[in-house]
Amino acid sequence: MGKKERKRIVLSSNTAFSLYNFRLHLMRALEEKGYEVIAVSPEDVKYSELLRREFSFFPVKNLDRKGTNPIKDLKLFFEYFLLFRKLKPDLVINFTIKPNIYGSISAGLLGIPSISVITGLGYVFIRESWLTKLVKLLYWLAFRFNRVVVFQNSEDMKTLENLCEGRCLLIESSGVDLKHLDPTLCKEAKKDEFTFLFVGRLLTDKGIYELIKAFEKLKKEKPKVKLIIVGSPDEGNPNSVSKGELEKWVKEGLIEWHGFQEDVRPFYCMADCVVLPSYYREGVPRVLLEAMAMEKPIITTDAPGCRSVCVDGVNGFLVKPRDVESLYLAMKRMVELGDEKLREFGKAGRRLAEEKYSVEKIVGEYINLIEAVLSKS
Repeated sequence: MGKKERKRIVLSSNTAFSLYNFRLHLMRALEEKGYEVIAVSPEDVKYSELLRREFSFFPVKNLDRKGTNPIKDLKLFFEYFLLFRKLKPDLVINFTIKPNIYGSISAGLLGIPSISVITGLGYVFIRESWLTKLVKLLYWLAFRFNRVVVFQNSEDMKTLENLCEGRCLLIESSGVDLKHLDPTLCKEAKKDEFTFLFVGRLLTDKGIYELIKAFEKLKKEKPKVKLIIVGSPDEGNPNSVSKGELEKWVKEGLIEWHGFQEDVRPFYCMADCVVLPSYYREGVPRVLLEAMAMEKPIITTDAPGCRSVCVDGVNGFLVKPRDVESLYLAMKRMVELGDEKLREFGKAGRRLAEEKYSVEKIVGEYINLIEAVLSKS
């Protein structure tokens, strides 16, 4: 691609963290193919700087990912409009709800092609409310401007397919780096305790309270079990677990808490099983793909996104959402499986990750889509 024809692609998300951690392979692949890649998100203390080292980065100031203030959202819309008018990209790819809505409408009004990627419908779609109806209306408006709307699981696509009018496309997950997440990194070590691991934001909707109750019940019956929690409270989020609660569980000897970790691989190595009892409307949970890549059995809920990656009785167990008893029984069953069966579950998960979710495969699907959209522009 010559210098004059170098096309400019904007990738926009609600955090620099998500662009750097979930879209970096795609951004680098686009750069390698000769496109100019521009990252757009709110500024933060670390990840916006990391993005700047490799790409052009433009911050947005009015994106409040948890807020429902219409004045602030209107300001965000105008901010996107002015930014895209200045940048004149050939394509805008939006991730997460507010960029999907306000970024797509802004690009559309400027005649710029756009793609929305629905990485999960989130808490708004767990319970039907006035906010769900409003978001559906805004999605309907935004999708009218999109060339394609990408979904990460078929259930989310089914929920909103009547709003896309034939422009829906399924690309399952953001992919997982199978070279980075290599089970051979783990050294065999004899352990007295069976270790469960939870990785993620510490939110009610991720099933953290159900996990604590189920584990508490299990520990009374089987004292040689351990629960490691990796992740931080989401400050300002009303659904977040408080730091005080976490410290109380540590003090009671229920959990080991390690906070947010840049590299989670050592914790996967410690784990016998990874648990995510989420009823949040996930796309495809990254933590489950990472656990599978590291040959770890999983326990997760029979809920959209989660059930996509867990074949019950093959690479893990599915449990009822928000059901402490169902979760307790699955955890007990996992402890009683025995080493050979645990290894079988782990290897089955790795095979599934290799077949369907490798980052190279997923990035390839995005590149094909992007080039098809650009060729028609």
